[in-house]
Amino acid sequence: MNLRPVCLSLVLGAFAALGCSGPASLQGRALKQNEYRGYGEYLPERDREVLAQAEAVKDVASVIFLQETFPEGIEMTPQMLQVKAGYSHQLLGKLAFSRGQVDSKQDLIEHVRQVAVAAGGDAAVGIFLLTPANDYSQAQAVEAVIIKLDPRVRAKLRPAEAPVKDGSRAPGVEQI
Repeated sequence: MNLRPVCLSLVLGAFAALGCSGPASLQGRALKQNEYRGYGEYLPERDREVLAQAEAVKDVASVIFLQETFPEGIEMTPQMLQVKAGYSHQLLGKLAFSRGQVDSKQDLIEHVRQVAVAAGGDAAVGIFLLTPANDYSQAQAVEAVIIKLDPRVRAKLRPAEAPVKDGSRAPGVEQI
């Protein structure tokens, strides 16, 4: 028996039913979760410790959050996420976070930054999930890869933080 026509008719029927039911029914709901998985060796104790330490992190301003874009020197192939030759980025782990409700993206980013600090990272590449169609400043969840950036790339992303090479300061900048 050829199942292709049967499967196709089921899929088309599902789309027809969804199309008639209105946009509210297409809205999903994220489950409450806070999961960090460090890359490399499987160490669940380490992963739980990162999340526990993240709760106490207060200063997250140094963590760079990149939305749906990789910094120079990191690429995604069909098989994997990897650091390009010549760069010293460290891919530390992955975070999946949701409070099970709609939150501001800024609140979600704050949590990602706390986990990044606790994991030893200084950047994250994130994607927001289940964003309400009427307000793109909110989402129900975020997934992020935590990274320790190559210092050269970090200096390009945050030039104001780059160390001064010859000890001189830019005009109008006073060291306190």
